Amino acid sequence: MLRDRYRSVAVWFQELKSRVGWATARLARQNSQHSLVHRLLAVLFLTALFVYFTVNIGLWWTSSRLIEENLLKQAGRWITELDAVGTPLYASRAGYQHIRVNERIRNFPEISFVRYYDVSGRRVLGEYGKTAGLKLTAPASLDLASLAPNAGGERPYLIVRDSSGGGTLRLIAPVYVRAIRSDGMLNFSLRKAQAEEIKVVGYIDLGIDLGYYREALLRSIAQGSLIIAAIFLLALFVGYRLIRRALAPLTNLQAPLLQLAQGDTSVRVTLSGDNEIRAIGHALNTTIAAIHQRDEALRHLADHDPLTGLANRSTFMREMEREHALMAEGGHSSAVLYIDLDQFKYVNDSYGHAAGDRLLIKVAEVLRSRIRDTDMVARFGGDEFVILARHVDQKKVMEMAASMNALMSKISLVEGDQTFTINCSIGITLMTSNRFTIEEVISQADMACYEAKSRGRNRFHAYEFGTEDRKKIMSDMGWAQQIKTALREDRFQLVFQPIQCMSPKNCDFYEVLLRLQGADGQLIAPGAFLPIAQRFGLLVDVDRWVISNAFKRLGEIRRAGWEIVFSINLSGQMLDDPDLYEVVRAGMLANQLSAGSVVFEITEQTAVRQIDKASQLISQLSELGCLFALDDFGKGFSSFSHLKDLPVHFIKIDGSFVENMLTNPVDQAMVESIIHIARVLGKKTIAEFVQNQETIATLERAGVDYVQGFHVGRPTELPAMKKKRATS
Repeated sequence: MLRDRYRSVAVWFQELKSRVGWATARLARQNSQHSLVHRLLAVLFLTALFVYFTVNIGLWWTSSRLIEENLLKQAGRWITELDAVGTPLYASRAGYQHIRVNERIRNFPEISFVRYYDVSGRRVLGEYGKTAGLKLTAPASLDLASLAPNAGGERPYLIVRDSSGGGTLRLIAPVYVRAIRSDGMLNFSLRKAQAEEIKVVGYIDLGIDLGYYREALLRSIAQGSLIIAAIFLLALFVGYRLIRRALAPLTNLQAPLLQLAQGDTSVRVTLSGDNEIRAIGHALNTTIAAIHQRDEALRHLADHDPLTGLANRSTFMREMEREHALMAEGGHSSAVLYIDLDQFKYVNDSYGHAAGDRLLIKVAEVLRSRIRDTDMVARFGGDEFVILARHVDQKKVMEMAASMNALMSKISLVEGDQTFTINCSIGITLMTSNRFTIEEVISQADMACYEAKSRGRNRFHAYEFGTEDRKKIMSDMGWAQQIKTALREDRFQLVFQPIQCMSPKNCDFYEVLLRLQGADGQLIAPGAFLPIAQRFGLLVDVDRWVISNAFKRLGEIRRAGWEIVFSINLSGQMLDDPDLYEVVRAGMLANQLSAGSVVFEITEQTAVRQIDKASQLISQLSELGCLFALDDFGKGFSSFSHLKDLPVHFIKIDGSFVENMLTNPVDQAMVESIIHIARVLGKKTIAEFVQNQETIATLERAGVDYVQGFHVGRPTELPAMKKKRATS
């Protein structure tokens, strides 16, 4: 069997297989991160191994078959020669015959032995070659009938593969003689074909040593395998270099992508390699550039005022913290200039917020051009600006303030056929150490600006460290600390003022108002602490506290089975809070508040001053089911012109018109005009500051929808609610 022929190389292949498996496992461990280059190299390596083994196995198989076929052909010729040489054995026992056979087979080392058997196939007539120790099966035990001579054909023979004989291939062929049958001398004729008689007289047993060829074959295959292995190693090396070179541009993308993943958007990819990789690099550069631009825009929006492009409050406060830290080292002084535009409200109310925005942009340009590279200017509020002037003394900062007053007075704004100028009041405080906190420094500059306004506007004033001012600063700081404590310890309290429905009179509608619980237990009105909360940047936190607690209380009441609507005030700073939408959405979801149960109030001045933000906020929260009311409506000169642009649901008529409408015909006409226009626009109206029943009757005749005031109900804890009416 062929399986016997491969037995000698099985161990060699097994050892090679184990070495390949070890190398593959090591490669897998080294490339546990699944590198594309390593994957391709592994595929190349495994493909080469597969081809290598396939070539070697194919070489072994085909070589063995060819050798065996050639041996069988050669064995046929050997048997013919040995038949001729050994024929005398069947006629005589001449000794020289032994010499001839031995000399003949000595020339062929692959012939292991030759035996001549008699016609029975049992008795050996002659034995030559290496037969010692061999246990050979006699031909008599084989199928000798198949060896019958075929007249005119090739000599038949049996093939016996005797593995016990050391891998010997035996060929057993008949020895026969040919004779012409005698018909008598008188009948002999040359023209007539004579019958030939073939007679088997014995058998030749030819043994071929396969080990001789096996060793030669193994040597040849080993040499060929080494050559093939060298060729494949060279191919692997060339393939490795080609793959590394082709994928080097792709591999080089790892470092830029890692930097990008860590937030570095300044990285750029070098374009190289094939067209496909260059296209990937170009796409990455385009994407990184877009991300970089987006991040720069977001950082700019986070640190700058979107209207003027100046630094915003938070950026200025961070810069103040760094400057305050430097003050501990001493050796220089800096100053803060607090700038407030004079009569800016007149411009905004007379010509609209668009004109006011253009004016603010011009002011920002003037301030930016006036400061030095080491200074910083920021927009602190609506029409308030602050400047941090570094390394200046009292005289230098006074000169800066005087120059700014002069520059501001030269600013002119043309609106239609109107041209007007703007002035400013400037408050100055000098920092020579870190004795005061940042909040105290800002408060000092603010107080100095207030003093400049009180002395006639369009001037500057330096803060004087007097006893009264110190007390005022300490008072403001005390209020700020008290507000922070109230936020942290829930010391605020909500009270609720009823809003009465005129028709039908069956709804429960309350405005949520805020009170601060003082140290003595008394409730403090918001007018005492909200301006300070705004000055110290705490107003957003206060608004969030109100929203959270009002939603919680409203959810408890509505789940108890009572219908009720809460109206909650929003400050102007909440329009700049990017998390307001999510705060409201999460609060309504957590407290199971339905659509129409929450009304948010924003003042007319806040809405008009930031009409784009207000409109966007109203639209977003309206999608959640919230309603909106425009508070203090009627104070501005441009109220009616902007009313159609704000998608509010309620208009709260300013109380200054309502409380005197019985005695002032102009106020009454204003109230009636607001109600009429609101009805045309499909909006509900709420009249504030209702003091008596006569005012309610007059408002009802005018068509007002809701009334609110001390006559209707004072702010207090919620009274007992009426249970929800069952629908019929």
